[in-house]
Amino acid sequence: MKVAIIGAGNVGLEVFRELQKTREVHEITLIGRNLEKLRAEVRDHRDAAVLRPTPTPKLSCGGYAMTKDADILVYAAGSAKIKSDRMELLEENCRIAEEVFSEVDNYNRDAIVICLSNPLDVITTAVRKYTGRPHGRVLGTGTMLDSARLIRYVADLLDISERSVNMFVVGEHGNSSVTLLSSFRIIGMTLDEYFSLEVGDERTVDSQRLTSAIRAAGRKIANGKGFTSVGVAAAASRLVSAIAADAREILPVSVVLQGEYGVRDIALSVPVVVGRNGAEAVKEIKMTAEEEAAFQDSAQVVREACRAVGLV
Repeated sequence: MKVAIIGAGNVGLEVFRELQKTREVHEITLIGRNLEKLRAEVRDHRDAAVLRPTPTPKLSCGGYAMTKDADILVYAAGSAKIKSDRMELLEENCRIAEEVFSEVDNYNRDAIVICLSNPLDVITTAVRKYTGRPHGRVLGTGTMLDSARLIRYVADLLDISERSVNMFVVGEHGNSSVTLLSSFRIIGMTLDEYFSLEVGDERTVDSQRLTSAIRAAGRKIANGKGFTSVGVAAAASRLVSAIAADAREILPVSVVLQGEYGVRDIALSVPVVVGRNGAEAVKEIKMTAEEEAAFQDSAQVVREACRAVGLV
């Protein structure tokens, strides 16, 4: 499988590194404007490949023409400006996406597109509209990273392995994301049930506290190093693997909804079956009344942002 990474900033380069560990990928090409820098990156990684114990995919770089024959396009281009709110990048990054895909479509109109650029759900909506690709063949990493951060937080809190915790964050990849406390399962128990088992009495877990914790986690990383890249690159690699292996894995990814959850024509993160054809099926899971209200509020945030740039 050939993967083309569009955008060679901090995130794009981290994806370039991460995908070299993915055994299903046989070629990775890095797409950007500064060809001298791209060639240097490829040379650097090819040198490192000689020292690795496992084979490395074929590495290449170039302009948009290099997207030809790619099975997956990982879209990581966008403004280099650092903003505290993803929505501040709205107009500029939508304009960049439209320009990029007007060129990319000259060479590749069939590949699955995985969006990483912010504001993630708006960009996913925009790329689907700009390219006209079939439903499910444009998706974003969405709340995969939000969910991972929350799993890590809960696992650390309980002093258990992250692999023992299952849960979803849904809605916007941003400030209106929704923690589905009702989806938590630890060895088949809800979080409240597990707490009761551990401490011997009933405890109620505060969903808002958990949501605040994962938002703070992302801000701490961005404030400390100036950007976030490793987590989102891991999410992109997980999606690429699920597609390449036709894993049919259920993941919280951003897709343009077509009436599911009462939402239409905008992208939001919900549990989705990911396989060979991208987002193959949206799974409508039961939410509490409070969670459903919060999800609809999150949808409205994304809808208003999309309306501001003429996407709906």
